Amino acid sequence: MDTISISTTEATSMLVPRGIVRHWLLSCAGAQALLFWSVIESGCLAQFRRESGHVMRISLKLSQQGLILVGVPIGLMLVFLVSLFLLLWKVEQQAKEADRSKTIIARANSLVKEYYDAASQLLISKYRRDEKTHSRRLAEGLAQTKKSFSELRDLLKDDPKGYEMLLDLEASATLGMGLLQRFESHLRGAEPLSRLEIGVLYLKFDAAGADFAERLQRLIDYETALHRVSTAEEERFRALVKTWIIAGAISAVAIGTILALLFIRNTTSRLAVLMDNTTRLSQKQPLLPVIGGDDEIARLDSYFHKMAEELEEAARKERAILDNAVDVICSINADGYFTAANPASLHAWGYAPGKLVGMHYCDVIARDDVPKFREALEQIRRDKIPATVESRVLALDGNEVHMLWSVRWSESEQSLFCVAHDISDRKEVEQMKQDFVAMVSHELRTPLTSLQATLTFLLEGLYGTLSESGQKRVKGAESGIARLINLINDLLDIEKMEAGKLSMKWSDVNLADVIERSVEAVEGFAEQQQVTLKVEKQDVLVRADADRMVQVLVNLLSNAIKFSEDGGQVEIKISDHNESFEVQVIDHGIGIPEGYEKTIFDKYGQAHAPAGKRRRGTGLGLPICKAIIEQHGGTIGVTSTEGGGSTFWFRLPHVSVPVAAES
Repeated sequence: MDTISISTTEATSMLVPRGIVRHWLLSCAGAQALLFWSVIESGCLAQFRRESGHVMRISLKLSQQGLILVGVPIGLMLVFLVSLFLLLWKVEQQAKEADRSKTIIARANSLVKEYYDAASQLLISKYRRDEKTHSRRLAEGLAQTKKSFSELRDLLKDDPKGYEMLLDLEASATLGMGLLQRFESHLRGAEPLSRLEIGVLYLKFDAAGADFAERLQRLIDYETALHRVSTAEEERFRALVKTWIIAGAISAVAIGTILALLFIRNTTSRLAVLMDNTTRLSQKQPLLPVIGGDDEIARLDSYFHKMAEELEEAARKERAILDNAVDVICSINADGYFTAANPASLHAWGYAPGKLVGMHYCDVIARDDVPKFREALEQIRRDKIPATVESRVLALDGNEVHMLWSVRWSESEQSLFCVAHDISDRKEVEQMKQDFVAMVSHELRTPLTSLQATLTFLLEGLYGTLSESGQKRVKGAESGIARLINLINDLLDIEKMEAGKLSMKWSDVNLADVIERSVEAVEGFAEQQQVTLKVEKQDVLVRADADRMVQVLVNLLSNAIKFSEDGGQVEIKISDHNESFEVQVIDHGIGIPEGYEKTIFDKYGQAHAPAGKRRRGTGLGLPICKAIIEQHGGTIGVTSTEGGGSTFWFRLPHVSVPVAAES
């Protein structure tokens, strides 16, 4: 039987041309070299180029230099990766071709067994006389042979020459299988044959078998040659992959190193200047000259010089502020010693800054104020919240200076930063005010009270009968004296309120009793103004000072009556609001002009009538009411519409809710 041979060149031409791969690899290497050379030649970092006989420096931005430093290796690695991908793809293709050839050879070899197994079944059935079983096995063998040919067609469909060989082989096999089926029909008696016809059938089957074997061997030889070529090509491409990986790694390291050295050479020296300037700035030394160029380092150095100039200017202004400040600005360390002070200490206390630094604050604070001052400083350090504290400072000349200290603790500096303001003048004014209030209390209230009693006796006829005109005059004088006494009482209450000495007598108080006492106190005034009082009685217990609550309600009722029209009505209501009771005093008078709701509880703050005429009053009643209610732990306010009346309200906590501060 003849064999078929195939040359390596022919097989290679059927798979992957070596020239194409070689050309691709050379192109990749050339692209890498060209890319790197363009970087060096174009001056990516810092080179020199000659133009018209002059040396000219090409400067790129730092971001561009960094982009090149990163981009060039990345670009080269991409080229390497593409090349490796192609090589690996070729390796995979060769491996697939080798596997395909191996599969075809194995399947072709199985055809021989299947073909001759079918013939063996006929011979066995002839001598054993078991046609049924062997006929079935013959049919199965022929079906398997057809299936094998179908699989080979799928494997060889992309190889025209191999496919043509397979078709010739399949035709030869089909002829032999047809002869086998005819002989099988003779054995079953379906087609009786003479001895001569059987002999001719054997000769034809032998010739068909020889032809089948010859064609099968050609296909196997053809695929064996392809398998050898594919295996050789696979090994060659694997060697190329290894070589390319080594070359790529060496190239990447070399190019990355060169670019890094160029980048470092161009930036390190300039960054060193910048770092040196940073050190010089921290040590308050003159800076080095500005770095030339227009990249980021040069601009950063330029901004740094500008910042240094601005810092110097700001420091100069800060020194000017500190040196010319009226208040004493100083710092005290954690141990209580002064660590810095401005020149104002000389004018305020008589201590020059140089002398004050190193002294303990106990050496300058009045002895009686030291405990309070120490406690305040410890509180500020503990809470880390700025606060103010008053103390007296013993000046160098022996005089006491009242100072208001604004103190802040710095955790990073472990120091207290203080601004001490001289409040001696304010203290003097406060003392004068206290003296004035004391004079008003003792020198005016006592004789006025005595005069009021005398006028009352006159009206009652203890000193004789007065005429109608005299009684009118005495009533007018008594009313004026009563207003003066109320004014004095309000002034005294305001003074106590500001001094925190507004005394309270706490007890469980029924608000219904407080309202009843308050209504009785203003009934006469309400009748004069022709105003009706409407009261909602409700027994409600609160923790309060009964007299002070009467004072609040009398003030609110008096204002409501005063601002009501003749024939109007004033209502008093009590309602429950969660943990507090609310008392409302409602009038239907002229109301409060827009904008006065927020200031009406300030000292001397009064609303005006629509015509612009101010109602009579001291402007102290509502601030006193506010102070009393707040000391009870409650709140007070007003809602009003101009021309539509006003509702003054205050809320007091239930008995079960403790008052903030009882005195």
